[in-house]
This record gives sequence, structure tokens and C-alpha cells, in this order.
Amino acid sequence: MESEKRTQILTLAKKKFERFGFSKTTVDEIAREASISKRTLYQEFENKEKILEELFMFEGLSVRKAILNQINKIIEPAEKLQMFIRLALKYLDQNPFIVSVLHDESGFFKPFLKDKPHIIETGIKEIFVNILKEGIEKGDFRKMDEKVVGHCIFLLFKNLTYGQNSPDHPFGSNRMKEFIHFIFNGVLLQRGKA
Repeated sequence: MESEKRTQILTLAKKKFERFGFSKTTVDEIAREASISKRTLYQEFENKEKILEELFMFEGLSVRKAILNQINKIIEPAEKLQMFIRLALKYLDQNPFIVSVLHDESGFFKPFLKDKPHIIETGIKEIFVNILKEGIEKGDFRKMDEKVVGHCIFLLFKNLTYGQNSPDHPFGSNRMKEFIHFIFNGVLLQRGKA
């Protein structure tokens, strides 16, 4: 099956999972929506859990690529950091199913996804670290251990977004402004101060 059809299956599965939940969505429904036989679907995906696993990684890597394409056009590290936060929050706001998977306090998805959420989170953390490193090198950000501070920013980001909130309680623009303001007060080099 060509990758376009595989992508179509993942897209349709995501819509079904968002609308009816993972547990209530069947492989039959996904195959029917994709206009393929159940057998054909099983040739590509071992089971519904494998669809979820690949969907999760597909979504995570796709959004990472899209965000990096946007922020890499920006020259100033401070603007890049702000844009990354805004784009990541926008994505999370528009993808309640992915947020519910990331927010999985019950551990329901852990057996299917294993270390996949950790891989996605490591990617988010790396972006924070790289922006901080660039800002330090350009003299825009104060001297710091960018790995430690990037990890702290990531933990705050996680807690204020999918780590604490449910899909029913989006982040909100006021909280986003306060978060960005807080981060910038911590990392920006204060001109004229020692």
C-alpha cells in the first residue's frame, strides 16, 4: 500500500478516535472509512494499537517538522522562542485526541505507545534547548546551562498544557501571555545589569 493510503488511514483513524474515543472505534469502521477491506488494513497495521502508535508518531513528527519550518525562518532567538510556544500551543489546542493521549494519567495508552510519548517530549525539549543555546551565542539570552533551563521550560510547558489540563480546558491566551512573559524574564539578558 502506498504511503498516501497509509496516511489516509491514519487521518481517518484520528478523526474516529477524536469523535468516538480509541476504545469505541473499531478496525472495521476505520477500514470502511478508508474504502479498503479489513484484510488490506491488517496487512499494513497489525492491530488498532499499531494504528494508534503510528498515528501518534506521525502526528508528533509532522507537527515538529511544520513548527521547525516556521521558526527556522525567524532570525531573533527571542522571537523564535515565542513563536515556538505559540505554535505548539495552537497545535495542542486543535488536537484534543493527541492531548488526551499525552495527558494519559490512567496509563491506558502506555502499553500501546511504550516510550513514544518520551520520544516526542524529548524532541520538544531539544527545540527549547537549541533556541536557548542560539540566544546565548548571540548574546540575547543570559549565560546559563541551556540543557537545565530548557528542561525546566519544557516541564513548565508540559504542566501548563497537556500535563495538567484536560482537552476540555484549553490553555487560554492570558495563560499563554503569562507563561511567555515568565520565560522571557528568566532567559533574556537584562541590558545594563551585571
